[in-house]
Amino acid sequence: MSTSKTAPSILVRGSRFASIRRLFWVPLWISAGLVLVVLVGMLLVSWRSLDRLEPVEAHLAHLEQIQGIDLGIEQALLKGLRGTRISPDELDALRDRVAHIDRIEGALHPETVARLKGIESRLGDTHAPSVELLFESLTEIRQVLDGERERHDWLLTQIGHDSRTEIRLTLLLLLVGPLIFGISLFVVRVRVKQPLRALEELLVRLADRDYRPVPQSILDAIDNLAQPAFHSYNELVSRLQQLEAEHCDRERTLEQEVRRATEALLAQSRELGRAERLAAVGAVSAGLAHELRNPLAGIQMACSKLARALEGSEHAARIGAVNDELKRINHLLTAQVDAARHRPEPLETVAVDRVVEELLTLLRYQIPDGVEIASDVETDLQCLLPVAGLRQALLNLVLNAVQAMREEGRILIGATRDGGELGLTVTDTGPGFPEELLRAGIRPFATGRQGGTGLGLAMVRRFVRDHGGDLLLTNRSPHGAVVRLTLPCRPTDSNGGSSRG
Repeated sequence: MSTSKTAPSILVRGSRFASIRRLFWVPLWISAGLVLVVLVGMLLVSWRSLDRLEPVEAHLAHLEQIQGIDLGIEQALLKGLRGTRISPDELDALRDRVAHIDRIEGALHPETVARLKGIESRLGDTHAPSVELLFESLTEIRQVLDGERERHDWLLTQIGHDSRTEIRLTLLLLLVGPLIFGISLFVVRVRVKQPLRALEELLVRLADRDYRPVPQSILDAIDNLAQPAFHSYNELVSRLQQLEAEHCDRERTLEQEVRRATEALLAQSRELGRAERLAAVGAVSAGLAHELRNPLAGIQMACSKLARALEGSEHAARIGAVNDELKRINHLLTAQVDAARHRPEPLETVAVDRVVEELLTLLRYQIPDGVEIASDVETDLQCLLPVAGLRQALLNLVLNAVQAMREEGRILIGATRDGGELGLTVTDTGPGFPEELLRAGIRPFATGRQGGTGLGLAMVRRFVRDHGGDLLLTNRSPHGAVVRLTLPCRPTDSNGGSSRG
């Protein structure tokens, strides 16, 4: 079925191409014929002129040599008439010159060659007196010169006759040529120039991305010989419309891909810089942690002794909280050293509500009286998590909120479980996050607070990402900030690790 449709289309396209070829080949053949006639005429005229001039030039050279011999014989004869002896060498030189002319083809008179041979033999006669020989030779050379001049005049007459004939033929061509050219110009104007001008306007319109086809009414008014060209133009316009649409689609797709690739590359570059800075901070913090653990151990022992000494008093609970916090700090320093050694903190079964309550108990002694801190945590919410990392992340978030609110405000810590994920939120009533932070994201050492290090949020994000979670910063209306941590909540190990609170 497709073959039967393709064959007629090929035949139609072939007939159109044949018509287009005829449209351009007819005036080209006429122009080529005129040019060929002119070139052939110019070639014939040039060849005839050269053919006539070559004998004239050769005969002029022949006449000059004869005149030279005539002058030499005349000078020698005058010398002999004065009584000066003519040497045989002079006669031999004259005879050699005559023999040289005799060997050159250039004579036009039929008796010239015989007369020259006679002069040559006469000059070679050593028995006759030199004056008589020269006189006879001079008479003979004058006859040769007169005969050749007569023939030269005849040759010039023939050249003039031929030139006049060529002028007549040229005038005839000048009369017939414009007539032929006018007819050709009329044919070209009617059959070629007008369609080409219309096609030129269409191509100019096409250059301006105007892909409108030629209407059928205009096609009907065009000469039949030029119609295939305009049908082909309509096919071209239709194809260009399709290609333009495809090109626009490809440009949009490519632009989107380039934009995504650029954004990904920029994000990777930023993450690489952050990772390098955090790695340097980790190395420094590991060194500091190693140096701080020894004095902390002494402080912890002193607090334990003080708690035993104050057992039963109202300060015992506070000393116990301080001792627990010292243990947490010691554990955190150990975790920093392990992180620098690429040894991750082990996962333990964590009761999230107990971790939050212990954190609130500790923070109540560190925050201003005007700041209220509360929690909203699901009961019996347990997950396998790194305890020290989780507590440090929440502590950093709460301290950031306290520093943002300064003297008064409210902080709420929330925790819920949704499927296999743990959602932790820290909400405050402070001024909220700067727009630059929300737009550019968290960057290590970038802080808008006087005296801040810019590492709190960066460490929280690192903790979340190291454990396959996500961190989201938002502002709430009318004021305040919300930080949401999403962590995988793995099932607790009933046979394994200890429960921590």
